[in-house]
Amino acid sequence: MAFYQTTSLWSAVLLLLLITLSSAQCPNNLAAYNRDLRTACMNGTYFIVPVDKATVEKAVSPYELLSLPTDDASLFPNGFPAGKHPVLVQSSFGSDIRMSVLQLPDELLSGGISVPYTDRLGDGKTPFTFSVKQYVGGANGQDISGVVPDDAAYSQISTSPPEFITQIKKVILPNPISGPGVILEAVDTDFFTASESRYTARTFRNLISQPLILTNTKCQRNPIYFNETFADPVFRNGRVTLYSPGGAFAGVYNDVAGYSASGTQVGYNAESCESAAANTDPEALA
Repeated sequence: MAFYQTTSLWSAVLLLLLITLSSAQCPNNLAAYNRDLRTACMNGTYFIVPVDKATVEKAVSPYELLSLPTDDASLFPNGFPAGKHPVLVQSSFGSDIRMSVLQLPDELLSGGISVPYTDRLGDGKTPFTFSVKQYVGGANGQDISGVVPDDAAYSQISTSPPEFITQIKKVILPNPISGPGVILEAVDTDFFTASESRYTARTFRNLISQPLILTNTKCQRNPIYFNETFADPVFRNGRVTLYSPGGAFAGVYNDVAGYSASGTQVGYNAESCESAAANTDPEALA
């Protein structure tokens, strides 16, 4: 199973995401209404990692960070650690991917590290997401030998209590004949289901669907709608490990709050950042 690290276009850097077990995938109910846009069912797990604000500021340069809306109890009911800024770490299994004008794979695996609440417009108030690392690739099980089933969003490794993992690996030199080749770890998560969270479901939905800053002066809306009956949302808590491919954020982060859910994503075409902000659907953020 090979992955490609994304920049403005997908590059030829192979990646590997080891994942094995998850709930069934959701139907793509938005394709009929967005025939010329990329739509998909996304079964994802998302973690909000508090990272030193000074470190995050360097990573998003030349942009600045917005002040977090910690006075909004629907987003940050317990505030946010002083001197920290949220970094969103996600891994997802995408299926039922549709776009009328393109032949798209039926399934894709993705992972990413991004910084929400980035001030792209310089107005001190409009939130965008700055992508630090994004990984995308096909879930076909044919590219690298010896990979466990790669058709789900995470792997269950224990039942009492249920414990889950995801692993994103950067394949520098593939070797499909006799082994996996040269591989570097990128992201590991090890987590449990949590009965409550320091954040709300709206917190995660808001951070997930903020417009993405592209590298060509444009931005892109990629909202995920978790309002269907199949969303099956659940809070998580666990450990997130970011390795050197994660850049300045490398480290082990314990007691990290997370969220797993299935939703339908709409990928809009690149547009001006002003347009992306003005047309962001508040329903996706709520």
